[in-house]
Amino acid sequence: MGTIEGKFKQDFWNNKRVLVTGHTGFKGSWLTYWLKVKGAQVCGLSLDPITSPSLWDELKTDLGEFDIREDIRGNKWAKKVRDFQPDIVLHLAAQPLVVTGWQQPLLTFDTNVLGTGNLLNELNQLQSVKTILVVTTDKVYKLDEQIITRKENDELGGEDPYSASKAAVELLVASWPIRNDISIATARSGNVIGGGDWSEDRLIPDVIRAGLTNSSLEVRNPNAIRPWQHVIEPIYGYLLMAEAMHSRVATLTAMNFGPLAENQITVEEILAFSKEVLSSSYKLKQQLTPGKYKESDYLLLDSELAKSQLGWEPLLSWKEAVSLSLDWYLDFQGGMTARELVDRDILFYLNKLK
Repeated sequence: MGTIEGKFKQDFWNNKRVLVTGHTGFKGSWLTYWLKVKGAQVCGLSLDPITSPSLWDELKTDLGEFDIREDIRGNKWAKKVRDFQPDIVLHLAAQPLVVTGWQQPLLTFDTNVLGTGNLLNELNQLQSVKTILVVTTDKVYKLDEQIITRKENDELGGEDPYSASKAAVELLVASWPIRNDISIATARSGNVIGGGDWSEDRLIPDVIRAGLTNSSLEVRNPNAIRPWQHVIEPIYGYLLMAEAMHSRVATLTAMNFGPLAENQITVEEILAFSKEVLSSSYKLKQQLTPGKYKESDYLLLDSELAKSQLGWEPLLSWKEAVSLSLDWYLDFQGGMTARELVDRDILFYLNKLK
């Protein structure tokens, strides 16, 4: 593929030793692949992929002996991570689904909160570790009826188990007695879409599944407004943030990576546009299924801090994000490999950066 540079310092990631937790997940697969392209040595800590197919399996990213498949709540992984001696840790391992949070609240709190605490407890004893970036979500904020953008110092909350567990992670990170030589912070981003996500209860994968099988698409909350964002955008932000933290060019505690303001659109608008994009390929029938679970109707992030501190700002419109995502699945069905498609999307994004 072409050169992937962006605003990174030349060769910053080359030979950096990076631990990525949750590396087999959707975001983790994109992130780990990009790190490998940048020349990083990566250790992955995660359970096996929860979907079949999965982006991790399709990308075939080789981590050798440091592809660790263990639960972060245990400690069977600790010796292997000590052997790896990571410099930087990007913590994405989590129970990531709102609906699963309602269905399995104890698992959600246990994995997201106690799992993070267990990880930090082990990392605190590892002298090689200098930077820890914990990825949470845009749903950590306490929401009300106000249509306002949420800033990093706004009140945290969460009216569902998933959101509350992630808000609790924010408090855990802020209060954990971490070593003085470790820089630690959280990163918050929202409704990511992109090729290679086959999870249940995610809009774009559901659209593709319904189109492939010519079946009805169940829509829980068509009027909900979400901050739609291509997965590349926050991942690029995480990398810039970790680089700034590791280089000690900025003292950061939490940072939002939200989409363009005009990307705050309804589920219904996404579906209408998807039908246009897929019209010649798929038939898409829509069926309204009112949600059993309470979900926020409106959520906006203020990303000015990321712009002023890192030079990061959202670039992709929601139509670009949706088109990239749908085209990814269409071309994957057409025979292109996941690696070719991820390379293509990263280069598209980096050309936008220029």
